[in-house]
Amino acid sequence: MSKHIFFDLDKTLTASRTPMALGHQALFARLCDIRDVIVVTGGTREQIREQITPQFDGRYYILAQSGNQVFSKDGSILRDEKLSEIQLAAIMRCIDLLKKHFAIQVRDENDTVENRGAQVAYSVLGFHEDVKKKYAFDPDDSRRQAALATFTKEREQLLENGVEVIPAGTTNFSFIPAGRHKGYNVERFRKDMRWEKDDCAYVGDALFPGGNDESVIGVIPTKSVKNPDDTFIFIKDMLS
Repeated sequence: MSKHIFFDLDKTLTASRTPMALGHQALFARLCDIRDVIVVTGGTREQIREQITPQFDGRYYILAQSGNQVFSKDGSILRDEKLSEIQLAAIMRCIDLLKKHFAIQVRDENDTVENRGAQVAYSVLGFHEDVKKKYAFDPDDSRRQAALATFTKEREQLLENGVEVIPAGTTNFSFIPAGRHKGYNVERFRKDMRWEKDDCAYVGDALFPGGNDESVIGVIPTKSVKNPDDTFIFIKDMLS
């Protein structure tokens, strides 16, 4: 059994922007008791704590913002790498183009962009839109991949400024430092901790081509899941 288990958050441990289901919490607690648990997501530490729920504070490692901001179990910062002002300006230009491309009337325009420091997220519908609407928007990432395919020049300009953009979550685009994706940061963290590769595992819902978990393939062993229920069946089997 793996000793160190990395998890994606949205659609893996919890529904999008939603606290962990009560029926899953006891299994998560048991796993934290006997294994190293690491949550890897594009969100902030505050968002992760809200979704995992504060009762689990101090029981797992956090790789926030795709792993460009890292916290130990005790909450101490191990890494914090921020985007530059030049990078942020390039990102906002690209977001403006994506907004025009989708041309969707959103409930709250102020709920569509989050500058998290080491990462910027743009949600086409809004981060706090109804979960059912978010899940229906682009379930296989194809709609967002198609949008990015129309902006080849703009993506090249982002890369010139050291930024890449990928679909993430249910309705998001994540803008991260180029090459500093989940796979890169999972490997960095593994080496920092001096953990053996075969003692690790990564669980995520987007390990398919173009998915935001795909970069972890080949870094450590991976397990693809469809949703949180699927994840916790896997956890239950591990604990059996």
